[in-house]
Amino acid sequence: MATPCRIMLDVDTGIDDAMAIVFALNRETISLEAISTVYGNIDVETTTRNTLQILEAAGRTDIPVAAGAARALTTPYHGGVRHIHGANGIGDVDLPNPKTRPSALWGPDLIIKTIRDNPGEISLVPVGPMTNVAQALMKAPDIAESVKQIVLMGSTLAHPGVPGIPSPMADANFYNDPEAARIIFQSGAKVVAVGMDVTMKTKLTSAMIDDIGNQGGPASTIAMQAARFYLKAYQAQYPGIDFCALHDPLAVAVAEDPSIVELEPMRVDIECRGEITRGQMIPDRRRTGTVEPNALVATKVDSDRFERLFAETLKRK
Repeated sequence: MATPCRIMLDVDTGIDDAMAIVFALNRETISLEAISTVYGNIDVETTTRNTLQILEAAGRTDIPVAAGAARALTTPYHGGVRHIHGANGIGDVDLPNPKTRPSALWGPDLIIKTIRDNPGEISLVPVGPMTNVAQALMKAPDIAESVKQIVLMGSTLAHPGVPGIPSPMADANFYNDPEAARIIFQSGAKVVAVGMDVTMKTKLTSAMIDDIGNQGGPASTIAMQAARFYLKAYQAQYPGIDFCALHDPLAVAVAEDPSIVELEPMRVDIECRGEITRGQMIPDRRRTGTVEPNALVATKVDSDRFERLFAETLKRK
C-alpha cells in the first residue's frame, strides 16, 4: 500500500468543513495528523466544538485539535453566516457536547509544531480564513520551506464571487482576511489554490445526500443532515440551483491527488485595499520572462470523478 498523504486541516467548521473532515478521515490513503480551528463561518469557540463533535462521532479523538485566531489580522470579527451554516455552524444539527478537550496549544503553534516535527511530509490544507496559517508563517518563517505544500480553499478568477460581500470577485475565505492570504502567497511555500472556479462545479445533490446518509457511518450521517440545511441555503442564494458545492472536500482531495484538477502556474497577489476588490486574487499572466509563478491555481476540475470519489468515501464505515 502506498504511503498515505499526511495532511493537517485548518478549518472554520462549517458544514462543508465537516464534510472535508469526514472525507479525510474515511480516505485510507490520507492520514489526518492534526486540526487547527479559526473563526469564519461561526466564531472560533463554536468551530472548535463542532470539530471535536465530528471527530467523536467518527471515533477519532486521537487527532489533536487546537483553537486558533478569533479574528482577522487587521479587522474585527463581525459574526458568521448563520443563514448558510445555521446558528451552530453545522446546520442546526443537535449534537451532545464533546467529551474531549482541545489542545493547550494555540492553533498557529500546532501548525508550526506539526510541520517542524515532520519536515517535507505535511500538506497543510486551510479551508477557512487564512489567519492561523499567516500567524504561523510570521512566527516561524522556516515552515514555508518545511511544509510539503499548502493547498488552500480560496480565490476565483472567472466565477462570480460569494454573494453578500462588497467584492463581486472574491471568495469568503480571502475576503475575511486578505492580508493573511497575501502572506501565504508571498511566503515562498508551494501553494495550490483551489477556488470557486472549480469548487462551484462540484455538486452535492439531494439524491446524493440521501444515498450517503442512508449508507454512511455516524459522522457521515451528521454531515449529510447538516448538508440538508446547506442545500436549502444554496437554493435561496442561487434561484433554480439543485445542488450545494463541495468546496472544502475538493481541497482535501487535491492535496492527495492533484490530477483531479488542472493546475496553471501563475503569479498571483491578493488585493487588500480596494473598495470593491478587497480579497480578490489578482493574477499576473504576462509572459515577459520576468514574471515568476508563486502558485498553482486550479482552473478546471473532473467533477464526475470527484463526485463519485466523495460519495464512495463518505459511505465507508
